[in-house]
Amino acid sequence: MENNNKGFNLLSSTIANVWHPQEKQEAYEWWYFDAISDREREALVVIFMDNFIFSPRYNQLIRRKQNLRVNVRFPAVAFFFYKDEKVLYRAINEFSEDEFQASVEKPFCRIGSSEFNFDCTPYGSGYLVRVNAQLPKNRRLEANLEWLSIESDLLSKKTDFVASTHNWNLVAARSDVTGKIKVFHENGKLENTINFRGTGYHDHNADSRWMPETIQDWYWGRVHFSDSTVVFYHYKEFNTETPITKLVVIRNGSAKILDSELKKKKFRINRYGLSYWQELNFSNKELELSVNQCKVLDGSFFYLRFLSEARIKFSDGSSRVEKAISEHLSAKKLKRSWFDRLIDMRIGKNGKGALLP
Repeated sequence: MENNNKGFNLLSSTIANVWHPQEKQEAYEWWYFDAISDREREALVVIFMDNFIFSPRYNQLIRRKQNLRVNVRFPAVAFFFYKDEKVLYRAINEFSEDEFQASVEKPFCRIGSSEFNFDCTPYGSGYLVRVNAQLPKNRRLEANLEWLSIESDLLSKKTDFVASTHNWNLVAARSDVTGKIKVFHENGKLENTINFRGTGYHDHNADSRWMPETIQDWYWGRVHFSDSTVVFYHYKEFNTETPITKLVVIRNGSAKILDSELKKKKFRINRYGLSYWQELNFSNKELELSVNQCKVLDGSFFYLRFLSEARIKFSDGSSRVEKAISEHLSAKKLKRSWFDRLIDMRIGKNGKGALLP
């Protein structure tokens, strides 16, 4: 089950889910959590970042090559909640460097007053995630959520992060997710309470290289079926001829990594000028996975997040269909400063919410 692709290091390890402080200013690391509700009407995403890869301040420093000192950080927390295929709440809050804490010994990160940590309980182990985020118009969001791991540590013997490589730690491919989200008006009055229950996913990414100079194209996502989870990715770096295309099939506590072919259909361009393919068809001898990225949940000049419909078809002819969260990233435009002001309008800073939702 080892993954030896140059430029891409795949792991699945709780031990490796710690912070990896790196010397290069370009280096970044993030911890990602998502879930789709049991009713499939709601979805949520939470991301903790030691260096916010879309931050104008982070990218300006790298563009100017002004390393004032080692490890100047631009940490951020992002929270997204979607209902009926629309954004209901979006908060991207960037913080000062001294408001970032993380552990190199255990899975833990605190940014401002938001944090996650790994915990073992009598009913299982998983991640407690607490978010305190500022929304536009001086509103505030509180979320207390738990990702109880079902399928995790799938490649537990492999724990090393590799320098000058994109490290993707597929920590917990499948989790039971429960919790509560509260939103408050500017005056402190409760605006909304959401009780959430669904199926989720958690991964962890790190790289010592600047993303606009490394990742040319990346499609990835996951779909939870009744008895299994399938993670898919198509990853290509600049100056490489062949992309890495894989299906990771998770069932009964083990993972099978399958080399796959990808056929892309229905070329599209979003309103920000980012091009993508709506249909992704992964195939190998064992199964076919068709992903129809039919609904754009969120997007920008560099990334897209979709609520997709995924159909899996096995060699015996049987098939299943479920909802999936999928994403697309093409970061080369971050080399240019033209977009900094527009990006900044959607980032909350200094304890205030973003100008735009």
